[in-house]
Amino acid sequence: MFARRSFAHRACALALLLGTFAACGARSSLPGEDLPPTEGRPALCGNGLPEAAEACDDGNERGDDGCIQCVLARCGDGRVRAGFEACDDGNDVNEDGCRNKCALPTCGDGIVDPGEPCDDGNADDTDACTSVCFLAQCGDGFVHAGVEACDDGPLNVGRPAFLLTQGALSVPVRPVERSVSITSFYAYSSASAHTGFEALGQSELFLYRDRGTGLLSLVSEHGIDLDSSGLNQPVSKVQQRFLFLPAGLVVAIADDKDTEFFKDSETSARGEWTFNQNSDGGVLTGLPIPGHWSIDIEPTFESGIDAFRYVDESQGLVPLSLTETVTLTAFDEASCRPDCTLPRCGDGILDAGEVCDDGNTVGGDDCAASCLAGP
Repeated sequence: MFARRSFAHRACALALLLGTFAACGARSSLPGEDLPPTEGRPALCGNGLPEAAEACDDGNERGDDGCIQCVLARCGDGRVRAGFEACDDGNDVNEDGCRNKCALPTCGDGIVDPGEPCDDGNADDTDACTSVCFLAQCGDGFVHAGVEACDDGPLNVGRPAFLLTQGALSVPVRPVERSVSITSFYAYSSASAHTGFEALGQSELFLYRDRGTGLLSLVSEHGIDLDSSGLNQPVSKVQQRFLFLPAGLVVAIADDKDTEFFKDSETSARGEWTFNQNSDGGVLTGLPIPGHWSIDIEPTFESGIDAFRYVDESQGLVPLSLTETVTLTAFDEASCRPDCTLPRCGDGILDAGEVCDDGNTVGGDDCAASCLAGP
């Protein structure tokens, strides 16, 4: 009898007959276990596995990320890496449209590009090249150290103590100054003013400062006295409104009668003058100096007056329109001048905050050394 053979033995015998040389009774290899190692095999760029000489392999074909064709992205490779580089022109020319650091040209990078007068590579606005890459100049709003005392840009107006405006006219003015009271200067007699500024058929407006007391007044006068001048002022009628008067202002002189010139409210006054062969007018007194106020004068010349002017002894007579509102404004805080210099006492210019300025800082004359008071 033949002994019973196992299934495994029969299978082995069958394998031998088929020419299979695997050892019977040993475990077979799993698929892939007998593949050779990766070393020596060609690398496949794009399979997502860094192999052999590949610096990277992110498994995509993008040309703007950190791995491009299995090479690490870098500035200068001619490809713009998204989120990291503003540009990349692949050259080492630093003065073209893309810097060697792969940044676009910009003010402050230290390289003067077309359209930039200068570029010193810093954000200092006090040197010769400002942070916006323009050469420092008066009026740019930056104070050039050692060159400018101030620079307020478009506000470099050199604010005066008093400014006269009417329509397009805008001019600094100074008060008429005498060492007598306004009453003595007005010299009312023969139903007329005798300031010395009266003229036939003309109306004058001016500020007056008493050097002794410092009192500042606003004077309005019209026509001329026949008795003192020999000139025959025709029948005349003038009306004026004075608006936005500062508090405390009083009518010091009403000329003929107080119904001709009077305050009709705390902040306004009215003049209603009818005259011939003489002058007429009035005086408001007590204006703050230095002060911050603005007064409107609305003129109506019905007859007898054919010229209107402001009296400023430093620059003569300033012609005014007969029909437009005149504004007198006082400032008490100085500003940078158009030439980027600061106002100063003794320079002969009456700046905001000054009571007087006679061109020196010597006391005992018509203006105190501080420019804040009379002698």
